[in-house]
Amino acid sequence: MSKDVIVLKGLTETLKALDQFDKDAVKEFKKVINRELKIAKDEAQGFVKSDAPLSGWSTQAARNPRSRGGAGWPAWDQSIIKAGITSTKAEGKVRKDYTTSAGALKNRSAAGVIYELAGRRNKGTGTFISNLERKESKASRLIWRSVDNNKDRIVKNVEHAFNNVKQTLQQNLNKRRN
Repeated sequence: MSKDVIVLKGLTETLKALDQFDKDAVKEFKKVINRELKIAKDEAQGFVKSDAPLSGWSTQAARNPRSRGGAGWPAWDQSIIKAGITSTKAEGKVRKDYTTSAGALKNRSAAGVIYELAGRRNKGTGTFISNLERKESKASRLIWRSVDNNKDRIVKNVEHAFNNVKQTLQQNLNKRRN
């Protein structure tokens, strides 16, 4: 799983200041973010297989989804898992230092989250995780796999777009000063 994040210092402030001078430049930056999110989201959705990753993973919804002992285990449903992979640009606490997100992918389906993250914290402990890692791969099977595959391109495109935004803002501030 990718441990690195793209950190753009002053993103919110830069976009807010630039919005006063050049709304098109802000729109262009947001287009780059949206395009990169869509590409990663589409690829992550493509990793979801129609068949359950393990033979014991039910494809039928549980009778009582809140029960314990496995009866409440989320069913493997490709369409629900794909629909659960969404992009968001909601502001909020992302890391311990209160940075906010310009964009992120989230997995909102229970089965999708289990499939994506099983074994990430508890490396290979338990039969389920061992079997899943043996048959499928290590944790980070959907969203993080997509981000890891495309990280270099994403970083390059987002940094380039942000540098253009900063340059446009600086040019407008210089004009205002003169």
